[in-house]
Amino acid sequence: MMSERCPEVEAMLAPAPRPPLVRAQVLWWALGLAVLCFVFFKFCLVPVTILGDSMLPTYRDRTVHFLNRLAYWSEPPARGDVVGLRHSSGDIYIKRVIGLPGEELTFEEGRVRVNGRLIEEPYIEGRLPWDLPAVRLGTNEWFVMGDHRRVSVLGKVTRDRILGRIVSLPRHRN
Repeated sequence: MMSERCPEVEAMLAPAPRPPLVRAQVLWWALGLAVLCFVFFKFCLVPVTILGDSMLPTYRDRTVHFLNRLAYWSEPPARGDVVGLRHSSGDIYIKRVIGLPGEELTFEEGRVRVNGRLIEEPYIEGRLPWDLPAVRLGTNEWFVMGDHRRVSVLGKVTRDRILGRIVSLPRHRN
């Protein structure tokens, strides 16, 4: 003989609802965090390794810094900024902005003059007594140089080749 159960008893005997799948949630959060980090470090703050001595003494060979690709969305590069540049080979070069659009630069005995006025360059250690022809920059051109003038590549670059500003993390001193 079968007995009928009342709905209240059925509800008490029914299996309890399962708790949320904690493992699946953790995996989804980890995946979301991984995607967020990938996007952030691929498109916003790109790690770059300095190769070579052209930016000595400011940046040493084989040190890692970050290229802030969002730095120039609201303002153009300024004199003194250290920027990452896209080279025709696809490499990223790190150089300092010396001249701005519309300016005339002259180079005498290793010193740079902008529109006739000598600019201070406290980041330079030792100057080479070189003279170069004067350079007039167009409306979309910046002039860049490395800090170590003995080995530096220099020249005009257009805005589309400037990828962003170099930022460094503070170093811990013992």
